This record gives sequence, structure tokens and C-alpha cells, in this order.
Amino acid sequence: MRWATKDFNTLFVEPERTTPPKGAAPPSYVRKTFRVDRAIASASIHLSACGLYRAFINGLPVTEQVFLPGFTDYRYRLQYQTFDVGHHLSKGENVIGVVLGDGWYRGKQGLLDLQNVYGDKIKLLAYLTIQYTDGTTGFLHTDPSWKATQQGPLRMSDLKDGASYDATLEMQGWQFPGFDDTDWHAVLPSSYAGALIPTEGVPIREKEAFQPTILTTPKGQQVLDFGQNLAGYVRFVVKGPKGHTVKLTHGETLDENGNFTLQHLKPRGRFQEIHYTLKDGHQSFQPCFTLHGFRYVWLENWPTAVQAKDFTALAVYSDLKPVGEFHCSNPQINQLFSNIKWSQKSNYVDVPTDCPTRERGTWTGDFAVFFKAGCYLMESNAFAQKWLNDLLISQQPNGLVATHIPSQGYEKFTRYQGSCGWGDAAVIIPYDFYEMYGDVAILERHYKSMKRWVDYLCQKAQRSHWTSWLKRNPYRAYTLDTGFHFGEWNEPNSSMAQQQIKNLLFPDAEFATAYFAHAVDLVAKVADILQQETDRERYRALFKKIKQAYQYNFTTNGIIHQNRDAKYVRPVFFELIDAPQRKENIQILNDRIVANGYQIGTGFLSTPFLLPVLCDYGYVDTAYKMLENDRSPSWLYSVRKGATTIWESWEGLNEQGVPKDSLNHYSYGAVVSWLFNYCAGIKPLLPGFQKIQLKPYPGGSLKQVHCRFKSPSGPIAVTWELDQGFFNLQISVPVETVVSLPDGTTSRK
Repeated sequence: MRWATKDFNTLFVEPERTTPPKGAAPPSYVRKTFRVDRAIASASIHLSACGLYRAFINGLPVTEQVFLPGFTDYRYRLQYQTFDVGHHLSKGENVIGVVLGDGWYRGKQGLLDLQNVYGDKIKLLAYLTIQYTDGTTGFLHTDPSWKATQQGPLRMSDLKDGASYDATLEMQGWQFPGFDDTDWHAVLPSSYAGALIPTEGVPIREKEAFQPTILTTPKGQQVLDFGQNLAGYVRFVVKGPKGHTVKLTHGETLDENGNFTLQHLKPRGRFQEIHYTLKDGHQSFQPCFTLHGFRYVWLENWPTAVQAKDFTALAVYSDLKPVGEFHCSNPQINQLFSNIKWSQKSNYVDVPTDCPTRERGTWTGDFAVFFKAGCYLMESNAFAQKWLNDLLISQQPNGLVATHIPSQGYEKFTRYQGSCGWGDAAVIIPYDFYEMYGDVAILERHYKSMKRWVDYLCQKAQRSHWTSWLKRNPYRAYTLDTGFHFGEWNEPNSSMAQQQIKNLLFPDAEFATAYFAHAVDLVAKVADILQQETDRERYRALFKKIKQAYQYNFTTNGIIHQNRDAKYVRPVFFELIDAPQRKENIQILNDRIVANGYQIGTGFLSTPFLLPVLCDYGYVDTAYKMLENDRSPSWLYSVRKGATTIWESWEGLNEQGVPKDSLNHYSYGAVVSWLFNYCAGIKPLLPGFQKIQLKPYPGGSLKQVHCRFKSPSGPIAVTWELDQGFFNLQISVPVETVVSLPDGTTSRK
């Protein structure tokens, strides 16, 4: 039943009489009493909020889902949820009770902790429909007759900062009939100006549960170690004196001395803390409207001896269906695979984020880097479409795509908007989506957006950086050397701050021009798929010109002379250099890697292409030596250091154990695509795996690989073993498959 017309936009209510200058007010409790005087056949309730809501009917939660209504670009659209609540109601007096918090709407956002990004007033919409057995229908919706208070036990709740809960202020029975709400005040009528839409995303739920071990640090801190870095919160039970306050602080790691620390996350003030004030007796608590990224929890002021059985960490993430598994004979690679899965879970909480701790940034570039890899692990169809719809609706008229989708308020920093590699998500993700799921509708829906982004880049290319006039460039109009670009983000041994300053003054023209070409190339391919012949020829011709510009400006007759690995990987993968020169450049790259001890020299954007280009040009041995290297910078260095998730920086913990940056960030986990595509050998020959290539690349120390993938065309299973010089391959495939063995023989199944 699609009920959200413009008429319902006027049925919101505001529970607060006054609002603070910053979103730090206590959450609001809202309730409505009503009578049912006939037998009920069925009932449903539609709920939404500017903020986050948790709803009850007669004390029963209407859903087990959390963090509703979810995160969209609230400037333009707001989701609502519909729940069957017939079994919640009974004849006589009934009560709808709702708790409202700041959430993404008004709470802290991103690295700068921006507040009130979408507004300073939280709002609620509820619409109850009751079908009676006599064939009549009853309706109830939010209006000024509903009542609210901010005097409840939840005194503060922010997604980043945490929560304060005073159990001595609990209002027993507030969500049940018979409660005296005389002291509660009437809500205020309100409205919502954007579009109300049915839920597009995947429900967010509490998932895996973990029990801790108890540590006492050298400083004497009582610390819980849950053994897994995750995004979620802790449920606990406690008993102590009434009015006594305990504090739980959540963090990812211990420092080099074995003490609890948050210093690597550089928090400003309160951060990931739970303050709980006890009432009389034995009691339990778990947070509401807050999410922590953590493995460790530091307990302060605990009133009794700490017992592990009193604490449970709950992982919370979008309930995407698992679709891929990988296991091999190297246990470190198996741990790496597990780490990648956990970073995806931790950062797929309704929207893709860069980390669940200090920033929780909805960065476009980070998602573009990982999206395809994530599709091999979890069914990402609906999750990605919801995010892409926010990108589509928020793209500026000139084609610019913001760095954060949904908005976190950073579009006000205009100079940092429109970066290549980040805005390219408007092209890369729909194209990767089509390859993974075979859904041409995604290309049809986003084709105009893709073209607008490319046309925006064309306009930027018409303007030249002042330094370009110091040298001859016959391809100036096809060389992108203006605007700010984040560049090859977070390369080893680089300073992100220094890199940003440099890129503000002197844009990385090689990087920007390469991504300019790549975006144009993808749009040309999409135009071909959609049979847009005029566009196809236009963008093919444009790609050819940009390719010529790239070779003229950044190579010597197609040969690269650079001291950074990304400068070799990127143009080869994007085919900006002709085939003979690509082979020569990869040989140069391979020599660099060997001389560097098989350590990684690339950042966020080029690392996913690194092992594929090595294998494609015959350097399989180098690829495996890089994968299995455990000296920093490398994938297995973090495994050797005990990581349970992927780090933001290659050296998240140095050899002395000093932590740096976030320790839960999926970008470098994009290597999982290589495990499926090359190690196991599974590749789509047609979109959506309607036709498959199975071409395993055995190598390194691996003697056995087992991989399963539930593709859109059906389940695929691959097992290979090396046994006394023989290569044994077992496969199960749902569609026509081209099988290529390591000895070069090919067959069809």
C-alpha cells in the first residue's frame, strides 16, 4: 500500500518545545492513547522520523530493526517503514509509544562532527490503519493531541559520542495503557518538505554476539576484549548502589604499552562512551541510537567484580545475504578474508562508510573502490541501489558529484568537491553493478547522470592550471589539471595532510586525466549497451583524444618514468597506453616491486588493480609474493599484527605497536576480487554471470583453494589442489562456462 502522498508530509509532529543551537538535547518520548471497541481483523502502522525512532504498541516493539528510518539525503527524501501490528492491539485502551533521537539528521557527522546538517528539529510521523472484522476501517495519525516529554531516562544519545542513561528516571509503564502522562506536553504540528518514500534499503539488525575476556592493563584499567573489531554496541547487566554511574568507553586497540587508547582516532571531547546511572536491584541495558566501532571496552566505576558473562557485544549492520566464501591452505590468507568480511559488515550500516569510529564518512571514492569486491561477499543489490538513488537526486545541475553521499554537510567546502576518483562513483558503480548483476535498468536509470559527470569533467578540462601555460600542450583541452583532486589516497609513507595541501596548489594532472579518460571510456561502453549510437561515437572519439593527451603529457613514447607504482598500474589497467607499451611498463613495475621486496606501493584507488595487471601480463609469481608478504606495507602485515579487520593505513600498528588511523576500513580489502577472479579463477564473461570463465591462477605457497559464490545466475563452486605436480580442479557451474587450465588447455562446460 503506497500511502505517502504530499498530504502525509503535513502530518509530522515535533516533540520538543525548544531546540538547542546544537543537536545535544535529550531524546524525546512520545505517546498516544486510543481505544479499540471492535474486533480487529488486521492492522498496520507506517512510521518515519527526521531523526531516529524506536516504536512500541502496548509495550511491544513494532520491529527488531534498529536505526530507523535509515539514512538518506534528508534534503530530498525520507524513508518510511510499514509494519503489521494487528497482534499488538487489543480491545479497550491501547498506546503507541515512540522514542526519538538525533541520529544522522541532527547528530554529529563526519570527521568534523558537523551538527544539524539537515535541521535542528526532530520530527515524527505515525499513521495507524485498523481493519475491523465488520469490514470498516479506522485510522490514527500523529497530530497535536499526541504528548511528549524529554524527562525520560535517556539523557543523551548520539551516533558517535554515545549515550547517557539514568535508570533512576525510568518512567515505568510509559508505553503501556494506564500511565499518567499529565505532566507531558502537547507536541507541535510540523511537516516535511522532501519526498516520502517506502524503504529502499536493507534492514539493519543485531547480528553476531561475542563474549569477552577480561584484561587488566599496565595502567590498571579494566578492559573487555571481545576478540573481534566490529560495529555495534554492548549489552550488559549490573547491580550496585542506586545513583552510582558506570562508564564504558569503546575502542579498537590497545597501545604499544598494552593500555586502552583512542589517541589514534584523535577524538574531540566525548567519544564512543556509555554513561549509565544505576537504579535499585539487578538491571540490564543496551544502547539506543548510538553505534560504536570497537574490539575493546574500558570499564570505569564498575560496582562489583567484573564477570565476562555480564557483557555481550552485538554486531550491528545491514542484513545483507552472504554470497561468497573463500578458503585456502594459507591460514593467514583465510584470516585476511575474514578481516575483509568484517570491515564490510562494520561499514555497511544502511550506507557505505569509511570507518565506524572517528569519521563514518559516506565517501563516494571509497565505495567505488570496494563496491565490486563487496558484491562477491554479500548480496549488495538493494544496498547499492538505495545509495545510488541518493547520488542521483543530489547531483548538481552542472554534473558535479559531492564527495559524501548522502550529504554530511561537506558540500559547503566547495573547493573539495568534484574530485576525480570520487565523483567517478557516478559512473563506476552503475557500470560495476551491471557487470555483477546483469541489470541493464541500472544503466538506463543512471545514464544521464553518468553523462552529466563526464560533461562536468569536460568543462573543467577547458580551464587550465596556470602552470600548464609554461609548456607546450597541443592536448590542453583534454588534459585535466584544474580543481582539487584527492589523488592516489593514502599511499605508503605518505602524509595525507601534506598531500591535500599539495593537491590544492598543484592538482595531480596525471591522476585526474587518467580518471577523466576512464569515466569517458565507461560511458562510451554504456552508450553501446543502451544502443545510443551518437553518444557512443562521441565518447569513443573523446576517449581517444584524452588517451593521446595522457600519452603526450605523462609518458615518453608510451613509456612511464615515475617513482610511484600507481603511475604504472593505473594507465595500464585503464588502457591509456597501447598494448606493446603496456607490456613494457608492467615489466618496469615488476622490477620495481621485486627491488622493493614485494611490498605494496599503491594507495586506495590503484591497489585493487595491482595484482590483476601483474597476472594479466604474466607476473603471477610476483602477485602471490606480494599477497603473501607479511612485512609492512602488505596485506598480511596486519594479519601478523593480530588484526581482525582491514586497516585504513598499511601501517595501522607499527612494529612497536603504536596505532595509526582507523583500524576498520574496507578499501584495501578490495583485493578480495582478485581472490575470486584470479586465485579461484571465477569471472563473468557476460553480465550477471550469464556466461562464466573459470581460469585459476595457482601460485605462491597455496596447495589448495576452495571458493563458493552465489552468482545472480546460480551457485558456482571451485576447488583446486596441487598434488605431487598434478593440478586437480573440481567445479560446479550453473551456466555455460569456459574452463582454462594452467597448462593452457581450454574446454567448455
